[in-house]
Formats: sequence, C-alpha cells, structure tokens
Amino acid sequence: MTAPDEDERPALPGAEPPRPGPAPAPVDAGAGADPHRARGLDAPFAAGGEDAADPARRAREARDIRLLVLFVGLLVGVPTVLTILALAADLLARRGDG
Repeated sequence: MTAPDEDERPALPGAEPPRPGPAPAPVDAGAGADPHRARGLDAPFAAGGEDAADPARRAREARDIRLLVLFVGLLVGVPTVLTILALAADLLARRGDG
C-alpha cells in the first residue's frame, strides 16, 4: 500500500491548510461556449417545424419510417399469428379426443 499524497491526507486540528493546485486549463467548446449566443425562446428555430432538409436526408427519413412501421407490424403481427395457430392446433387436438 502506498502512502497517500499530502493533498489526500485528512486535515489535523492546528495543521496548515492545503496549498492550492494549478489552475485548470480553459476549455474551448466552440460555438456552444459563446456566452452571448441566444438561448431558450430567443434561440432561432424553424417555423412550423420545417427546416432546410436535403433530398438525401428526406429519403433516409422516409426509409426509417418504413422500417419503423415494418418492425411495429412484425412485433404485433407475429405473436398474433402464432397465437391463432396455437389456438387452432388446440381446438383440432380437442376435436380429435371426442
């Protein structure tokens, strides 16, 4: 086990306070760091939800919507079909018992 650094040791009564470390380097976050940019309701937005979307993006969104509808249809349809088949098999098996 290694000895803790001086900064990690608990302060004892009457001990001198810890020395401040080096100041953190400034972070450049690009446009998001601009303190004067508009925020909240003052920020620009596309009226009516329409923005300048290129045809490639619209085609990608249309494909994604079709895939979403297909997957939802499969998630609902497959269990429904399997349930109907299981009920039909059960009814046929009971009819043969009589």
